[in-house]
Amino acid sequence: MNCVLLPNFFFEEELQSTTVRGSKASRRLAAELAPIMGLLEQSSSVAERTSPGDRKPPDRPSPRRIVVVSETTRPTDVPTVLQDIDFLTIKELAEHIRRESQSAAERATAWRATPWGCSEAAVDVFRTAGLSGAWPRIDAVRLINSRRFQSLFDESIEVAGTGSMNTFGKLCSSMTEVTAAIRDACRYSPHGWVIKADLSHASRNRILGTSAACNNDQLTWLATRFSSGELVYVEPWVKRISECGLQFMIPSSDSGSSEVEFIGAVEMLTDSAGHYQGSVVVNPEGSDANEPLFWRAAIAHGRKIALKAAAAGYRGPLGIDCMLFQSPTDDHRWLRMCHDINGRLTMGRIALSLRKWLKAGESGLWIHSTAEFTQQNQNRIDEVSCSGVRIIPTSPGRIGGQAMKIQTALFASADPERLSTIRTLAIQSGFGKKVQEPIT
Repeated sequence: MNCVLLPNFFFEEELQSTTVRGSKASRRLAAELAPIMGLLEQSSSVAERTSPGDRKPPDRPSPRRIVVVSETTRPTDVPTVLQDIDFLTIKELAEHIRRESQSAAERATAWRATPWGCSEAAVDVFRTAGLSGAWPRIDAVRLINSRRFQSLFDESIEVAGTGSMNTFGKLCSSMTEVTAAIRDACRYSPHGWVIKADLSHASRNRILGTSAACNNDQLTWLATRFSSGELVYVEPWVKRISECGLQFMIPSSDSGSSEVEFIGAVEMLTDSAGHYQGSVVVNPEGSDANEPLFWRAAIAHGRKIALKAAAAGYRGPLGIDCMLFQSPTDDHRWLRMCHDINGRLTMGRIALSLRKWLKAGESGLWIHSTAEFTQQNQNRIDEVSCSGVRIIPTSPGRIGGQAMKIQTALFASADPERLSTIRTLAIQSGFGKKVQEPIT
């Protein structure tokens, strides 16, 4: 089946019917990241994959894979891993579909429409191109992506003990409740607090602080949300040790399946502020054996969340982020089993698709870095790559005729120490200090 991919990275704003889609810089960043959506594996399970050298039978044409772009953000200098992807505007896509499919019935069986996140705006784009789909209810999508829903499952457990917390944060509807929640957060953690809007993901739509009182800008931010009837979620800020994205798929009603599918778990690379900077890509051969035991509790918890999401009417990809953190009271390790619920695709889901580019025995790091980092550390990167590390570019060289500010690449090696060197180099050099992804 042919596939059309829509990288609507400002999906949460679309759910709120917000006309402003971020700053000029964030829109440019979204345009630079859009082509990598073409890396997404389209089989029902990422484990059902073919190697890069496999070939389709000569009598079976390869399905088309199309990423929707604008005329001003068309990519050029496309790397090998994206060579089979077509980058078309909505107008070009509509013309192409009309040429290849004569009826709505033909289009329904020949084309799959896949947005980053399902919104009314995304559905309108596909309909403009002549495509239909078994879309989930938008009210269910909005609920699943809200802090109201996530707060129901925000449990934490002590990794090597018996401690547990039924809720990590506090859902608030007034300044009085926020003040009390901040006070509780400061008692628990000396690192401060974070307040997240009801629809807030990828380190956006949030405020951070370390004192027991909000400043004027923060008070204005809160007042704006409360005046429109929004809720906010107050959490203590803790020292994270590791983060992992759990990828599930809830089948559509016309798929013939009612089973929630666990696609895989992907450890995330993040900076000190929690911004996504890449993923650890583990070879599927023996991945279960390499999976830390503490993530398994989160996976079981995530499956329960996926079933609740399905019962609420949601269908499609579901990403659940969990976090291993150090307790500020006794330095013990705790597992926060659900600090984000993403009713959409995620960068972790794409990272799982990169496993097909690994050779036997290899693991990988998918790194998102600034061009500045790449230039400053090119000699060290070249030195490591000549010593058993393959570098597989996953981003085009130019977008809309302009050089990329963000580079992504898969670093693959059978030598864990080499990959550790790359990871250390990235962290020590602050590779993501200027990268704040619009969506993860």
